[in-house]
Amino acid sequence: MRALLLSTLLLTPVFTACTEDGLGEEGGADLAGQDEKGDAIPGIEVQARLAPGTVDTKLTTAVPRPGFVFFAGEGTKVNLEVTQGGSTQGLDTVLKVYGPRLADGTYPRTLATDEDAGYGKLSKIRDLTLTYGGFYLVEVAAGSASAPIADAKARLKLSCTGVCETDAPVAPLGFDIRWYQRSAERRALTAQAFSLASAKVSAKVGAGVSANWGVVLDIDETTLNNSAYQRARADLGLGYSPASWTTWVNARAATPLDGALAFTNKVKQLGGRVVFVTNRMATNECTQTEDNLAATGFTYDAILCRTAASEKNTRFMAVQNGTAKPGMPALEVVAFVGDNIQDFPVLTQEIRTQPESALAGFGENLFLLPNPMYGSWEKNTD
Repeated sequence: MRALLLSTLLLTPVFTACTEDGLGEEGGADLAGQDEKGDAIPGIEVQARLAPGTVDTKLTTAVPRPGFVFFAGEGTKVNLEVTQGGSTQGLDTVLKVYGPRLADGTYPRTLATDEDAGYGKLSKIRDLTLTYGGFYLVEVAAGSASAPIADAKARLKLSCTGVCETDAPVAPLGFDIRWYQRSAERRALTAQAFSLASAKVSAKVGAGVSANWGVVLDIDETTLNNSAYQRARADLGLGYSPASWTTWVNARAATPLDGALAFTNKVKQLGGRVVFVTNRMATNECTQTEDNLAATGFTYDAILCRTAASEKNTRFMAVQNGTAKPGMPALEVVAFVGDNIQDFPVLTQEIRTQPESALAGFGENLFLLPNPMYGSWEKNTD
């Protein structure tokens, strides 16, 4: 079964715009954008896999719109409905079905659309025969006549004639997440980086530093491990999206990376200050991040979350010139720790084309942790 499914998912036929064969019309699903934290454009926010039965979701007239992934065997006939029971009274909805999912993660065709075939102004798609076996996406959105709504409830029901359940993954788990979560090498490299950073900081303090000194660390995949989030998204065949990331941050479930807590404790023991500079958003993710750090045992002097652009150089300068936080003086920063080249002052991916001498700071005052799951490197084209 798994082999058959995989071969089906890897097929990428060129579909024609017709409806008689169940392939639907041109126009695929606009999935919520997968880009750096806070930069992505929201679209359909896939919330979970859908099995026969019902699922509740919240609905607004804004984006992102909720979506659910479901499996259907070849020739399976499906019914999808926003039910009266469990949905906000008077709700106006639209249902759209897209698919089948291709190997590149897209749902390239709109197979069915309905706005008012259900109870009142609710939606119902009846007897949709899905020609190909694979994964499909159903979107639930507010109807065109809806007044602005902020927190309506919608209950979606799926029923099938044929096969609608499988243990197969939406997509195979990538080597990036497998390595990060399962390898001894990743843990050893992380511990090694922090051990080296501790030794170098101790040596610098012993040799003499200014009265006000400190270290700057990134948070994600430097201090806290978010690979469980990456895995959950991968299980849906997806990557990062702003809404799902904020939900993860709100859960406060990230765990410390090997060596991170010992390093920050060492800095405090030596009399230094610990400053976190993160691209978690100041508006709706910073307080939750502070809670997560406190719950996992970290003590620190300042956390600078993102308020505008994702670049960190302005915040690095604030730490060094004394404007980062009221009451905190200008700091001599003796170490920067991160998992992205942009976690270090003025560095970008361009350093990869420069002479080896450009990397001289690494292992001295710059300490890099491994992260094959995401980063600024993803935009490199050569």
